[in-house]
Amino acid sequence: MSYDIKVWRVIKKGNLPIPPKKDANGQVIVSTDPLDLDDYTDEQVVVITVNAKTKYLLYNAINGEEYEKISSCETAKEMWNKLEVTYEGTNKVKETRINLLVRDYELFQMKDGESVEEMFYGFSKILGYLKSFGRPIKSGEQVRKILRSLPTIWQPKVIALECQDLDKISYDELRSDLIAFEKTHLDIQIQKKNKTVAFKETVTEP
Repeated sequence: MSYDIKVWRVIKKGNLPIPPKKDANGQVIVSTDPLDLDDYTDEQVVVITVNAKTKYLLYNAINGEEYEKISSCETAKEMWNKLEVTYEGTNKVKETRINLLVRDYELFQMKDGESVEEMFYGFSKILGYLKSFGRPIKSGEQVRKILRSLPTIWQPKVIALECQDLDKISYDELRSDLIAFEKTHLDIQIQKKNKTVAFKETVTEP
């Protein structure tokens, strides 16, 4: 779309028909002879150019092995459909993948010893895959899921956040907030706990 929105339209909807050439009275000129480049109308040039751009972009986005799979395709839409099946699978395969991703999303929890950055990295991967399969998760639900995924040591922060309107907290704001809490509160608690354990071990030595 960033290259040319008309290119994306061709990929998703199919090639536009080349408009016929008309005379001064608006009547369609019927001819079986191939047009010379100088005979194309401006409308025909636009459609032909978009189709050519689309095929060119697809050809340059793949390797030689994939090229063999689509080299016989006449339209960009055909090429796209073949590549879609190759990389995403048939509808049944896609539905299975979506179900597995939804399960991963629902069971997602912060792991022991995992940092906020590591947790968000793993969670963002699941969100990205779901979005690519047409199952995006709303921002508010993302925030709620992250809060439900945190272990009990995070409860004071979770309670404080849940007192706010979670629909107004963005995913990135939550990430920054949790990182700050991790650095200023949890790290200090863990250090104190480690010192206490080390002190008890020293005292109990014979």
